[in-house]
Amino acid sequence: MMKNNFASIHSRKENGTDSARSLLTEGVTASVWTPDYVLRLRQNIHLCGCSGCDGASPLLQFRWNNHVRHSADISCNRAAAEILSLTASCTLSVSEDLAEHLPELSAERLQMNQHCLRLFAAFRTEPVLLLYALYGFIRQSGPLDPERRAALLETWLQPAGRQRLVQDFCLQQDEHGFPPVAGQRLEALPIWLLVDSDARLHKLKAMRKKGEETLRQTWRGLQKASRARRKILGNFLFYELCHNFFPGHLVPDWENNFADLCRRALSLLLLLTAVSPELDKESLSALFAASHRAARREAFS
Repeated sequence: MMKNNFASIHSRKENGTDSARSLLTEGVTASVWTPDYVLRLRQNIHLCGCSGCDGASPLLQFRWNNHVRHSADISCNRAAAEILSLTASCTLSVSEDLAEHLPELSAERLQMNQHCLRLFAAFRTEPVLLLYALYGFIRQSGPLDPERRAALLETWLQPAGRQRLVQDFCLQQDEHGFPPVAGQRLEALPIWLLVDSDARLHKLKAMRKKGEETLRQTWRGLQKASRARRKILGNFLFYELCHNFFPGHLVPDWENNFADLCRRALSLLLLLTAVSPELDKESLSALFAASHRAARREAFS
């Protein structure tokens, strides 16, 4: 979970009879955002028995007085399969619910997350370009007030703004590559935790030894990768934006949160070089869920 994510304090497993909802604020409503992967998981939530969920529902809720965000635990095999699904629409259903006696989610934080989701909608088919847009936007937005952030976004989403962004991205790729791998703590990639124990990932051992230049080429190679691989990485970025409320609460943390996002995305990208999504979708999602479980164990060991 992202740093300073106050939602993590008020997150809970989703179920049909939530006793905590007895403390309601009469006449006040909260916006409710539900990603498409949650809607699919709700249809058959008990079809998995992996070590990430042990047969329990992987569905989660993050609740404030004024906002409810539904999500799922990607360390569950079935949740990961739905999140990375090639048929995922990566859309949000928006509704309203009665508010609870909880702290409020700041309007500024919700606005920035919504801005990033709009950038996703604009650049979703090109994941590296999307990351470039997110990085540029959070860097320029940091010192701005909410109105100027909104105006900046509208400028970027206009045809001329998008064209300039693409041109700047191509220059950056040619000269230095993007994202910058130097600051990504590459030794901490979650996928490395599985390389020695799973024969399907042994081809990644050489990449782990070669270091930054090989990983930079891996990012560049995504531009020419199959539509399926780009789609899966885009799905994961949508999940990250929704689940972690990217870019987060505190402006000084935004760039660190971006580096963490890139590190997790690179872990998936490396997995995609080892396991073909066209040939073995089940293994891909199960391995990715397992890498998250391993990273969680590592963090608490």
